[in-house]
Amino acid sequence: MRGLCYFLVLVAVLGSSAEDMEENVFIFPKKSSSNYVILRPKATASLSSFTVCLRYRTELTRTYSLFSLATSKSYNDILIYKNAARDYSVSVGDEELTFRAPDDTMSWTHTCTSWDSSTGVVTLWINGKPLPRKAMKKGYSVNAQPSIILGQDQDSYGGGFDATESFIGEITDVNMWDSVLSPSDVQLALANVNWLNGNVISWRSMWYEIKGDVIIQPKLQPSSY
Repeated sequence: MRGLCYFLVLVAVLGSSAEDMEENVFIFPKKSSSNYVILRPKATASLSSFTVCLRYRTELTRTYSLFSLATSKSYNDILIYKNAARDYSVSVGDEELTFRAPDDTMSWTHTCTSWDSSTGVVTLWINGKPLPRKAMKKGYSVNAQPSIILGQDQDSYGGGFDATESFIGEITDVNMWDSVLSPSDVQLALANVNWLNGNVISWRSMWYEIKGDVIIQPKLQPSSY
């Protein structure tokens, strides 16, 4: 009964139906510890592999969080984070790897991040190009019942935000799978092929809740994304 009540509360808070966000973006307009988006996954089981893809644009030169998945056991069970102008970090189970990417521009950047427990291999793709692969947390499983946040880095389960790590800019095309995408599928994700939808989070069937000042707007140039 408790589980059913929790589900009904989520439906009441997050809405009764998923939304197709294909033509839209989330705009995070200013530095804040209270502006963010909660994403409700289609599946909440533990993960032995994953791929997270998203597209973003920002003028920030400081550090910021792009995708934060926390669980009650690990606040950085999955964290995709920009450390500096060219450095990304990827965390799984509170362990962190750093990747050096090409120089930033203020144009749209598409990222796909994958991890496989059987090997520990982490692959970070930037605009369809893979960076040198690294490995961590072989044999680990990302815990169940995640809290997934866009725009903030969780330092507690569903909270603990720091304004200095907040995202300012636009985010769109967020998808997550419970598997490692093939190189050809990453290229399809880059091209935003409409039938390639995440089975954990799907941008075309999105359950979300906006907190604070986050704005939904149409894409300005959908054909160029």
